[in-house]
Parts: sequence; C-alpha cells; structure tokens
Amino acid sequence: MGIFKLFGKKPDREEPSSSEKPVSKKTRVKKQNTVIGQIQDDEALTHSLTEKKHIARATERKIDAIEFEMSRDMGRPKSLSSKMNTDGPLTRTGPNQFHSDFIATDFQSTVALNLPTTELLLGHTEINPATMAQTESVPLLEEAAILFATSQVKVAEHMLRSAIDLDNLGSAATLAWFMLFDLYQIEKNQYAFESLSLDYAGKYETSPPVWHNSETNIDAPESKDESAIPGLIFPSKLDGDIIKLLQRLNNLSDSSKVLKLDFGRVKTVDPVGCGLLLRAMRNLKKTKHDLVLVAAQNLTEQIRSILEVGRRDETEAPWLLLLEVLQLLQLKEVFEEASIDYCVTFEVSPPAFEAPTSKVTTAVAEPIAAEENTDRFIMPRTIEGSTDALVKQIAAHAKNHDLVILDCSQLERVEFGASAQLLNGLVPISGTKAKSIQFHEVNYLVMHLFNAMGLKNVAAIFPRKQS
Repeated sequence: MGIFKLFGKKPDREEPSSSEKPVSKKTRVKKQNTVIGQIQDDEALTHSLTEKKHIARATERKIDAIEFEMSRDMGRPKSLSSKMNTDGPLTRTGPNQFHSDFIATDFQSTVALNLPTTELLLGHTEINPATMAQTESVPLLEEAAILFATSQVKVAEHMLRSAIDLDNLGSAATLAWFMLFDLYQIEKNQYAFESLSLDYAGKYETSPPVWHNSETNIDAPESKDESAIPGLIFPSKLDGDIIKLLQRLNNLSDSSKVLKLDFGRVKTVDPVGCGLLLRAMRNLKKTKHDLVLVAAQNLTEQIRSILEVGRRDETEAPWLLLLEVLQLLQLKEVFEEASIDYCVTFEVSPPAFEAPTSKVTTAVAEPIAAEENTDRFIMPRTIEGSTDALVKQIAAHAKNHDLVILDCSQLERVEFGASAQLLNGLVPISGTKAKSIQFHEVNYLVMHLFNAMGLKNVAAIFPRKQS
C-alpha cells in the first residue's frame, strides 16, 4: 500500500473515477447529434432535388403547352391527355402531320438524382475580336500580315502554320488560326482549309469557320437557285416565341422537300427555344427533308454559351440540340467531344454519331439588306497602287455621314504601299470635328496589316465574325 500511495496509483479493481464518466456521456451525445445532423442534411438534399425536378417538369410543360396552342391555332384538333405524376414528365397523344413527333417528349427532363462525381473544364478559348483589334499588338502576326500584303503568300502561310504548331501566342493564338483560314479562303485552297478546320475543331472543341464558295453553290439541292428555296430566318432570340416560325415551317414542309433555315441573326438562346427547335429538327430528319443550313455554326456557338460541363440544368434540350446540329454538319470529331461532355454532365452513355440520311447543305449568312447598306461605303475587293481615287470617294461619302462606316466584307487584300497611302488619306477625315471612321467586316490578314500600319489610331477596326 505504501508504494501505491507514493506514486499516487490505485489498484486495478477500483471503479473509474467519476471525472471519467461524463466523457463517455459526451461522446454518446456527440454521436447522436452527428446522426441527427446527417438526417437533416439528407432531408435538405431531398428537398433540393425535388425542387429541381419540379422546375424540370415545368419547363417541359411549357414547351408542350406552346406546341399545343400552335396546333390548336392551326385548326388541327389534338387530344390532350395530360398525365401528371411524380415519376415522369407530362405526355400527350394526338394526330398531327408535322408535329406528330412533337407530342412525345424527345428529350428527358433532367434533375440531379445524385451529386455529380466528375467535373471538367471546357478548355474553350474565347476572345473578343473587336477588343483584340483595338488593343492587341502581336508582332509575329503583324509581320505575317505584311508578308501577305507584299505578295509573299507562302512565307506568310509558313509563319502562321509554325505559330499554330508552337502554340506560344497565349490569348492571341486564335487570331493566327483565323488569319490562316482567311489566307486559304483568299487563295481558294479548300483542301488546306478543310484540313485546318479539323485541327481547329479538335483543339478548341467548337465549330470551325465555314468555307465560302465564290461561285454559285453547286451543292444546292437539285441545282435550284438557293434564293428560290422556301425557308425561315430565325430572330435574334431563340425562345418560346419561335413557335410562330415553326408553324410556318410546318406549312412549308407540306409543300416543299427542300427547306432553308437561317440562324445568322441568332444572338441568344434559352432552353424552351432549344426544345422547340430540337423537336422540329428531328421531325424534318424523320420526314427526310433536304436542308440548307445558313450560319449553323453561329447557332452552335450560342448554344455552347449557355452550357457548362457538370452542371445539370432544368432540361437537357440545349445539349441535344447542339448534338443534333453537329450531326447535320457532319462534324463527327466535334460531336464526339460534345457527347462526352454531355455524358459526363448527365451520367449517361454518350449518344452515337449518325450521319444525316438526307441532303444537308451549309451556306453563309444572308448579306445585309440593301436598305441597311445605304449608310455604308463598300470597299473594293483589292486595294493596290494609288489610292487617290478611293480616298476621294470616301471623303465624298464622309460629307454626308458623321459616322463613316467602311464595309470590308468584300475586301480580300490591301497592298503594303497602298495601306500607307490609305492611312494618309484618312487622317484628315478622322481629324474633322464630329467625324469618326470604322472599318467593318475586316478579314484578319487585313486587320493586322492595318494595326501594323497605324490605321487603328485613326479608325475603329471590327473583324468579321468567323462562322
């Protein structure tokens, strides 16, 4: 006993001290609180998922309701048997020619039934060309533009190709691609253009620029004049209001096997508009209509702008519309990349690529209407030699316009010496009080030449949109 007292120890048979017991009680209480907290978190998650599911169904019902109203306005009765339950979207049945397949839901409403386990970065390089034209100065690209302006086309091509392969231009890398696209277009080298398009689509995971035929489009269905093909021009906003256009499309599909759809003016899209257009496109595919798609790449860009890999929105319609258009354009590699993003986002198997069975022709956007061109000065296809006559014409145009818009949509090449003369001729005009000059629709080779020569100091330069 003396030893125990000396070291303050107690025999093993003694009960644990009362000070130890509360610790175990606290531990039990903490475990109970953890379980209660977990239950509360699960309830919050369930509530959140249920709310998302209601949002998804609401979007589907909105698309269905819009289509039903259209079919009723057309005087074609449709039986509407709405089945609302907690396990599936609203479905309907009823006869209708063009819209028969609109009735069945062609895409699933999407809600996060479990938390996503994978997140990816898009890796898409986006630049603002207008801003680059005003602020960015890239000596290598300006040198390539000068070489092209002095007719050293092969040297300029090699320099741009090397810049693309080395990929050391940072945020300006895309400009080198666009310059090379313009060079091949001007030189009418379609094979090199299409080869570059495949590389571009693989690197940036977006649609490449479109080859523009200078001659009459020989691929137009049945050699018809494209202007005679019935079609629609979609508005700047692709939303529920396009149902009126789709009603017209229904009428046109009854009378013509070939249809033209122009997406050149589309600037924004929303899920409802994507859902309506998706059903229309799938119907046209089933009825084997031949299509002329104008500025379809612009549509894909607008759709991509509202998508994010790993984020589940109220409907997957925008994703499926993007994949549908990429199939029509026969961009298989781009389609496969987008399908992987789609499958990661919704945790489903990626859809298989299906080449269109009917004839699909791509076309450039419609030119600006004549009445919209009255305030523009149209620049010639090439500028070389003396520019005195051209400057006089611009000066005469400037007398009646405070904003002098120089339309360069047809301009392919400006000779190096002529660019210096043009600069000297425009300085007095830009120096006039209340006068300003803008170059519009400039190709990227000419844009960088203008930057190198200092024209950006006397005029705003807006490059053409690559689509």
